[in-house]
Amino acid sequence: MVRNQTNDLALTEALDTVADFIRQVTGIEPTPAEIADALTRYFVLKEIKDHILMMREEAE
Repeated sequence: MVRNQTNDLALTEALDTVADFIRQVTGIEPTPAEIADALTRYFVLKEIKDHILMMREEAE
């Protein structure tokens, strides 16, 4: 994966959104380890894959 500042900023903002959402609904800030664990679960990975494929199809 090619890394650049634009990608890093987009990923940082996405992770911040996840952390903000979890804090809002649970009242507790998630740890980076909790977010990492959640993001690597099969269901989440499948949802991410499906979303990316959908975005690519819409762009065609």
